[in-house]
Amino acid sequence: MENNSEVQSILNTVKTDKGIADASLDDVLTNYIKQASDMVCLYVGEDKLPSVLEVIVIRMAEAHYVQSSTDADGTKSYSEEGASWSFQDNELDPYTALLNQYLANRDGKGSRGRVVSW
Repeated sequence: MENNSEVQSILNTVKTDKGIADASLDDVLTNYIKQASDMVCLYVGEDKLPSVLEVIVIRMAEAHYVQSSTDADGTKSYSEEGASWSFQDNELDPYTALLNQYLANRDGKGSRGRVVSW
């Protein structure tokens, strides 16, 4: 997991994105951030979250917040007063293409920074 200033930076972004002005949810959101960071680090085989992948942690933490705030934790879908949400079985699923591209670029197998001619 990243250091406290990185967690705080991600926490501030999540709170801004979700319009949360006070500190009442800081502990819960920090837990979501740490869990998401651990999942991303495990997937890419890193001990520390690469800064380029922070956006994935932010999105995962926000999705988990929405899921838990609607009392839909552990469900695949939720509806209330005409609004409906669908949730992934695996929280990493929506981001695997990005994570795989990160791995390919990191391992020199991607196309980032290469010149292609035909």
